[in-house]
Amino acid sequence: MKCVHVCALFICIWTANARETTFKQELAALTEQFELLKTMHLADTSRLKKEIDELKQNSVPRCTDNHERNEKVTLEWAKTSMKEIRVEMRELGRSINSSQLLRQLHTIRNELKRALSEARDLSHLARTQEARVDKLDGEVGRLKYEGQEMRSVAAQLRAHFGKLSKEVKNNKLENMNPNSYNEVLEPREIKAGNLNRVRNHKLRHNKMVHAQISRLARSQDQLDEYQQNLQTQILDVQRRLDRVEEPNWNLISAKVDLLELETKSLRDDLRNTSQKISDFNKIHASVLELREDIESIENKADKTIPEFRKEISKLDVSYAQLNAQSSYLKEDQEHLRQSVKAIAVSVSNTIDRAEMDRLVIRKINDTVCELETRSKQHYYRLNDHILKSEANNSGLVNNTSTEIPLPELMGEVKELQRVEREYEDLVSQLPKDCSEISASAGTFLIHPGQVPVETWCNNGSTLLQRRYNGTVEFNRKFAEYVQGFGNAASEFWLGLESMHQLTSDNCSSMRIDMTDIYGSVWFAEYDHFFVGSADSGYILELSGFSGNASDAFEYQNHMEFSTIDRDRDTSNTHCAGNYEGGWWFSHCQHVNINGKYTLGLTWFDSARNEWIAVASSEMRLRRRPGCA
Repeated sequence: MKCVHVCALFICIWTANARETTFKQELAALTEQFELLKTMHLADTSRLKKEIDELKQNSVPRCTDNHERNEKVTLEWAKTSMKEIRVEMRELGRSINSSQLLRQLHTIRNELKRALSEARDLSHLARTQEARVDKLDGEVGRLKYEGQEMRSVAAQLRAHFGKLSKEVKNNKLENMNPNSYNEVLEPREIKAGNLNRVRNHKLRHNKMVHAQISRLARSQDQLDEYQQNLQTQILDVQRRLDRVEEPNWNLISAKVDLLELETKSLRDDLRNTSQKISDFNKIHASVLELREDIESIENKADKTIPEFRKEISKLDVSYAQLNAQSSYLKEDQEHLRQSVKAIAVSVSNTIDRAEMDRLVIRKINDTVCELETRSKQHYYRLNDHILKSEANNSGLVNNTSTEIPLPELMGEVKELQRVEREYEDLVSQLPKDCSEISASAGTFLIHPGQVPVETWCNNGSTLLQRRYNGTVEFNRKFAEYVQGFGNAASEFWLGLESMHQLTSDNCSSMRIDMTDIYGSVWFAEYDHFFVGSADSGYILELSGFSGNASDAFEYQNHMEFSTIDRDRDTSNTHCAGNYEGGWWFSHCQHVNINGKYTLGLTWFDSARNEWIAVASSEMRLRRRPGCA
């Protein structure tokens, strides 16, 4: 029985090993499937990237820098999303492998528990079999003892049966010789005096003897049957003892010892496995967290993939539109070539006319200079004549030969008036601002009010301010800021009075172009720009902001102009003195492009909450479309 249970234990252990091998094979198959899915996902991802790159290469560049920047940001976001998806897929693979290994470990743990329970059952069964064998040994001894007693009882019964058989024979002999029996009984019976009664007594005695003989015969048969049963039981017990004594007890004990050693090794393995399982239980918590992360990643992927598809569909639509536009452009190309030829002819004519206009303006400038010189000469001559006339009248000078006749004096006055009218006519012919000048960029005279001023005109815009190298000092007094200073071809300030006269009709817009110290370009444009009169302190009024720089000028809106000798800001400090330049200071400023160049020109970018370090700046005035 011990051998059978040991074999059953070995079969269970072999079955557990077979199941473990099967689980390993299934885990390898799942790993291969996951690698195949991963390869397919990477192929799809690479295909999408190629399509996006092709669409990007085939697409026509956009017109504005903002759109290109948005496309770059979108591509960077797509690359980042791809990297995150790859990392998450690797973590997903690790988590899947860990979950499969965890299931395998749970299965092996259950198999080991089952094997240990079977080993305990087998050891308990072995102990039970040993107790049964001991009980059988005691029962065999008891049966042997009972057999000996039965043999002694059978011998006694045989002796008693022999005695009875002898008595029966003697009774038979007495019946065969009644005379002798009568002789013996006659004296007694005779003494009783009743012979019939004696005969009846003999008959009854004979019947009793026969009944006793029959009972003895039946008891002898029963004893014989009981003896046969005892012999059968003894033979059965002997056969059982023979079967029990057949196994090799040394071999069985050796196998039991081997089983105990294997059980001990299994216990050690189970202890190690339990330690590993405790470690894997710790891993299980992290695996659960990874599953939650995987679910969130899957949700992100589910949300991201439709966005990619939408972007790809948009790119497809834009690509189709670009193809249509390219076909239209090819059709218009020939027309454009002919138009370019005509435009080239017209441009050459325009250049010629511009050159003629420039020559005319130069002639006008020369004529103005000549008229100024002649007017000065006439003024000096008239002044000398007046002085001489006064001297003659007072009797200080008595020389009549130097007197100028009155007709000649009136002629000089008329000549001076004619020169003045010509000067006024020339000044009135000057444009009010650069919107009336169609020539290429350069320095021109304009007449915004009473006095002509020189400024830089470019494409219809009038230069108000320019800074780029710090060669002109801007820390000046209020009168200089009213009049204007600098060179229109270099660093320049047009003048507050001229700005007021140019913007007095409320039909002007203003644009500020800036470049920071890192080379980035910024601009701020205002649809409405107005500078008040001298009575208002040349107050600033502006609105309608647009541009990539923030609306920092709004901080100084509705403020008067301040200089080192005229503090009109709302701060407790003297902002113009601190920043060494005149400006529409408030408290103190978010914009200062008139300060000391070495201290730094600034513009506050509220969107980034940072200051822009301005390296160069230009303020340009332009007439709004639709204004008279």
